[in-house]
Amino acid sequence: MRYLSELRDGEMFKETYLCKQLQILKTKAGKSYYSLLVQDKTGIKDAKVWELGPGIEHFDTMDYIHIEGQVTSFQGSLQLNVKRVRKCQEGEYDPANYMPSTDKNVEDMYKELLRYIDKMKEPHVKQLAQSFFVDDKDFALRFKRHSAAKSVHHGFYGWVTRAHVRSGTFVRLSSRQLSNNSKRLIVGICDVP
Repeated sequence: MRYLSELRDGEMFKETYLCKQLQILKTKAGKSYYSLLVQDKTGIKDAKVWELGPGIEHFDTMDYIHIEGQVTSFQGSLQLNVKRVRKCQEGEYDPANYMPSTDKNVEDMYKELLRYIDKMKEPHVKQLAQSFFVDDKDFALRFKRHSAAKSVHHGFYGWVTRAHVRSGTFVRLSSRQLSNNSKRLIVGICDVP
């Protein structure tokens, strides 16, 4: 993959990016064009589709799009002049390449989450947690890859896993300092020993 941060003025490109924003605007002459913000894990770039004809397929905001064109400079910033665009199909891209990622190893964090589940004492809660995080492989894969949000805070690949592991650690550590009634309440909800 060629990341946005690697593109230089004058270069031609063919790459897949996440379309963070799509606006249909008009030039001063009244001609329609697309103004885009495209993103990968290294940042966001402005992109323009000046010619809305053949080679420009339908897509929406938050779609992964394959674009071809040339890098230009406009008012001191790099801009992508897009000549061709198509919406990508699932499997053509790895979402981890398009969102900033946690600096922690997602697989290691997931193993830590599984250790918390393994230590659960309430059998019904443990069975429920295992049904998602151990038995349902598709859920586990989506959970590990998912961000906690697509924008604003926590829009990071693997952040949901990180947040749950950190929450489990907090509950486990803080429950040691609580009264028995408070501990029962927190441990009963989170069931972390």
